[in-house]
Amino acid sequence: MKKSILFFLIFISTFIFAQQNLKINGKIINSDKEKNTFPIVVYLLDNENQLLKTTIAQDSKFEFDQLKSGNYHLQLSSDETIQNEKPFYLEKNLELSIAFEPKSQKIDEVTITAKKKIFKVENGNITLDVANSPLNTLPTSTELLSKLPFVMVDANGEGLSFVGKGTPLLYVDNQRVDFATLSSISVDDIKSVEVIRNPSVKYESEGKAVIKVNLKKSRKDGSQLSVSETATFQKRFSNYLSANFQQKKNKTEWKLNVSYNQINHWESNGFDYSVPSKNISSNYVIKSITKRPQTIFGASLYQELNDDGDYITMSVNSNFRPDKGDNNTNTFYSENGNSAFIKTLNQQDSKRATINSIFNYKKKLTDWNAEILTGFQFKRENKNVNYQFFNDTNNSGYEFNQFRVQQYSGNVYSGRVDIEKKLSENYSLKLGGSYTKAETKNDNKTTYQNNQNPEFYLYQFKEANLAGYTNLAFNADKWNINGGLRTESTNAEGFDRIENQTKIKRYYLDWFPNAEISFKQNDNYDYTLNFRKSISRPNYGDLSSGGLYGSPYVEYQGNPDLVPTYTNTISFSANLKKISVNASAYKSKNPLGYTLIYDDEKNISKFTAVNFDKEMGVSLGIDSLFQGKKWTSQNSLSVNYDKIEDSLAVLKKSTPYVYFSTNNTVNVWKYLSILLDGSYITKRVEGLYENNAMCLVNLGMTSSISDFDFTVRYNDVFNQMNYIQKMSYNKMNSTGTFFGNTPTISFAAKYNFGKLKKSNYKENAVNETSNRL
Repeated sequence: MKKSILFFLIFISTFIFAQQNLKINGKIINSDKEKNTFPIVVYLLDNENQLLKTTIAQDSKFEFDQLKSGNYHLQLSSDETIQNEKPFYLEKNLELSIAFEPKSQKIDEVTITAKKKIFKVENGNITLDVANSPLNTLPTSTELLSKLPFVMVDANGEGLSFVGKGTPLLYVDNQRVDFATLSSISVDDIKSVEVIRNPSVKYESEGKAVIKVNLKKSRKDGSQLSVSETATFQKRFSNYLSANFQQKKNKTEWKLNVSYNQINHWESNGFDYSVPSKNISSNYVIKSITKRPQTIFGASLYQELNDDGDYITMSVNSNFRPDKGDNNTNTFYSENGNSAFIKTLNQQDSKRATINSIFNYKKKLTDWNAEILTGFQFKRENKNVNYQFFNDTNNSGYEFNQFRVQQYSGNVYSGRVDIEKKLSENYSLKLGGSYTKAETKNDNKTTYQNNQNPEFYLYQFKEANLAGYTNLAFNADKWNINGGLRTESTNAEGFDRIENQTKIKRYYLDWFPNAEISFKQNDNYDYTLNFRKSISRPNYGDLSSGGLYGSPYVEYQGNPDLVPTYTNTISFSANLKKISVNASAYKSKNPLGYTLIYDDEKNISKFTAVNFDKEMGVSLGIDSLFQGKKWTSQNSLSVNYDKIEDSLAVLKKSTPYVYFSTNNTVNVWKYLSILLDGSYITKRVEGLYENNAMCLVNLGMTSSISDFDFTVRYNDVFNQMNYIQKMSYNKMNSTGTFFGNTPTISFAAKYNFGKLKKSNYKENAVNETSNRL
């Protein structure tokens, strides 16, 4: 079945009608039949005035290739002079001689309607145009991220992973954010998303990949309000209501977005495990059903300071999410031939809040031929939760077991400075620095049934990171060489307030080199070679020791002993007309993973994060882009090999695996588009991990009529979103299953009030490819 689905995806994504390869060669002369000495821009348009290609006449000559037979016309432009040629039908290679008449009309405004490219691949990195694609109708930014190639959203919808690269860094414009902050951003505010597989030293050295979200900045004055409603049917029904307002006048633009999401949350996972040395075998399934009303608020200001491009931006985002309901665990447990069946009821009452604020200032230093960008960020997160646990052993009835109160809070302060300077025509310099200070607190109290003395856990963690980087770029003819170095010093301290003792005290001084060399043969062919050293630090939640009681035999806990992961990566990419080929190899020290560990003292199993010894991997991939009149298709295919090793694990022979993703839009008619996207990953063995195959297919339909947008989606059509992972580690054999909350059927409607009008920009020509001129 999965192979049939894969063949179906590949077939519909790569089937393209045979196309002719026709050329137009032209020569431009003046009225005296002599060559023109000034630059002339030549536009190739179809019979619907859609811009297809742009070039500049070199020595009064120009060429367009890779053309199909059909009706075309040419438009010539120089300064404020424009000349339209007569339409013609192209059925074979054509040579033209065009007289660029001096009596051309002078125009006040030129408007060319260009069909924008939804996907773009450059240096192995993929850019997705969200604002001009049907993806702007998705209800949440989390679902938008799930549509990106190589990006996989966790089964519970609260985390991301990047195929072959682990957890990616998340950026909004020039500021780093976390998943919770990104989730609170309205899709209406997103202009584009970049999937950066080869990050430069400008980005933090943490992580092997970056996902950067670029926000919209309006070019026209006016006001606009959009209201959207999305009804979602999964295991349970959820409703998403949002409003987004923006206003721009002259150089000032501000935005507000508010969302109220009535989420009926469903989440489930289970483990089948054994401890042979203790003659223990068990399996359990935990299921969480809670009500999670979510309130999201966002506000931002964009203020241009002058005509030189100087600006300031300020934004605040908040996400308030209470979570109340029941977690039920069914456990079968056997030890030395004695078995029991336990049902555990966990009544949960949780309140969680996240607030994030960002300030940026950009200044162009004209006298220095440079520009400077400064940024400051503050984030606070709180989570207070009460748990009541009841156990029913062998159907004897529920009895109270324990009561837990857990309070978690964290503050993160950060600032950064980035400077770019043009040293000469061929050399440019980038340098900058950043400082981050974080502090988290855990205040936990556990009261047991037959114990009058409660158990306390009071833990405080502090971390400070100071970083600086420099990057020198050299451009000459067709070559581009970049070399950079980033250095980071990190101080970390963990303090137990019960024992009044420092448990962790660490200091790191790390150097992260980065080098890139690229060669651009022409507009259709370029090649890039990249080397990068990176670090992945454990998140603050994983460093917390506070645990969650699952059953009398299983707990979920953090691990304060986690250390960073260091990775060296070398990659190569080549853009070959409409396809891009990429290859990479990496090697990591102390990779982080999740597993069950047996605790001999407490005689329980703990699900926690640990550091393994080492990891290595290689990949070879291809990205293809096709954009026709009615059909747009982006496809990515890669063959990967990963191997994770640890002295405490039983290793299996690693096997290569294949990953394929596709994203398709078919414009059936002016007001209706059909959507198809999906991904397929084969079964894979990565040393100590063995993972299942998964094939996700999503269908959709979107329609825009007047000021209304309607969208219908059916995600995970074949109900494949279950993650299964097997491993043998530290005396335990385990098989874990994380169940997806799918399939998903959603109905969305959006209405737009008002319009943005009257551009206050000087240039009135609209040309997507003008940056090539």
